Amino acid sequence: MSTDKAAFLSIYKQIESDLLSDISNLPGLSSELKRQLIEYYSTCLPYTVPGGKMTRGLTVIKGVEVLKGRALTEEEYKHAAILGWQVEWLQAFFLVADDIMDASITRRGQPCWYQRPNVTQDNAINDALILENMIYQTLRRHFKSHPSYVALLELFIDTTFRTEIGQHIDTNGTPYAEGKRAALDLSRFTLDRYRGCVRYKTSYYSFYLSCALALAYCGYDQDSDEGKQLYQKAEDVCMRLGEYFQIQDDVLDAYAPPEVLGKIGTDIEDAKCSWLVCKALEMVNDDQKQILVNHYGRHDAEGVQKVKELYKELKLEELFHEYEEEQKKKCDELIAKIEPESFRELFTFLLGKIYKRQK
Repeated sequence: MSTDKAAFLSIYKQIESDLLSDISNLPGLSSELKRQLIEYYSTCLPYTVPGGKMTRGLTVIKGVEVLKGRALTEEEYKHAAILGWQVEWLQAFFLVADDIMDASITRRGQPCWYQRPNVTQDNAINDALILENMIYQTLRRHFKSHPSYVALLELFIDTTFRTEIGQHIDTNGTPYAEGKRAALDLSRFTLDRYRGCVRYKTSYYSFYLSCALALAYCGYDQDSDEGKQLYQKAEDVCMRLGEYFQIQDDVLDAYAPPEVLGKIGTDIEDAKCSWLVCKALEMVNDDQKQILVNHYGRHDAEGVQKVKELYKELKLEELFHEYEEEQKKKCDELIAKIEPESFRELFTFLLGKIYKRQK
């Protein structure tokens, strides 16, 4: 049941219906204005929230299941699925905003939300904020009387803050000297910056949040001795999983075809502080570095190709495969230390989802 996408999607429809009802019940608006709002968000929500692999959401259900050590009751499944969908809602909020910041064209094989007809960039920014607010509307609706309500709220608040710090490190890691796009300061592309960005922008919301929500829902208190140890071990594994996942993402951005990846990779054009460019800068000679100086961060197809050829010359893809096997081994070692043993199954599940993924 925990990985049944059809059952999970049925919960999404219930949440969507409730949220649209909230809009229709807003006081002081004419029936015509409400009709327009419902029409707009009846398109926005299914376009931006479902449609991905849903691993983050399904992980919450899997986590509750392994912590309970049995099949979930109907109510437990519904609660876990609702929490899982709130992680997917958080993802939607981040992606709608991130696509605008990166001037991306496609997401999940279709135009980014802000690129849609009749959706302006200004509307999309507001839509991202509404998607975030809907998380708290839903949590209040279903968990206000639950003993873990405050813990669940705090996990979303803390994770959102950390992810936004990571986004700042990422966007501020496009280091144009004195604000001039013509002069790219490559000295700020370091693995130190990269690791800080990954930890905060990816690891917490993509891995740790789902595991921590399962712990909180099942009554594990972060301040108790047992709870503190469980949350810490979960965080240790998730930080490593997140770094591995993001480095995979960077490699796929450069090497995977768009029809497989589901989006057009633009890290080179956007001058992203990616693992590939950070590793390249550690390895290049002066002539090779000049290729990056001349072409990294420019929207020029020929220049992008020259950067990719440099990556090939430096054998960065081969280096990644070595790194991948090393990370798999380290993750297995960390997972083996987790108690209770049943909880290990959750992290084995997560590692299995990303090991050697192709998109």
